[in-house]
Amino acid sequence: MKQCLKCGKLIPDNSIRDYCDICYEVYEKLFDKIRDYLEEFPNATAFEVSEYTGIDLKIIKGFVNEGRLIEIENESVNVTCKRCGALILSKYHEYCPKCEKALLKELNSIKGYFANKERAQMHYKKRTK
Repeated sequence: MKQCLKCGKLIPDNSIRDYCDICYEVYEKLFDKIRDYLEEFPNATAFEVSEYTGIDLKIIKGFVNEGRLIEIENESVNVTCKRCGALILSKYHEYCPKCEKALLKELNSIKGYFANKERAQMHYKKRTK
């Protein structure tokens, strides 16, 4: 018997995986999330995938080491956030994840302001002659 690399649970020696079934499912879901992001933003950096998916960079690098992902050098990734100026290492996004969330929150609050019926009614100005 060998141990699962993630949780330490015993798995059969003849298993082709280094993870138990539960950990394997978790890693497959993480890989699917990464694949979905890369389908939308091809050639994204590992750092960018980590920032926008919330998946630890070590896990992404592990997929690279296993040969499931290929990391390609990219010179055009030194981009800064348009709101806070932080380096985001992305040619696909204009804002860092923190600012992106804050902007969405602000937009949703403004949307709520205009959804209020008292403020959203149309008015007209009477003409004076």
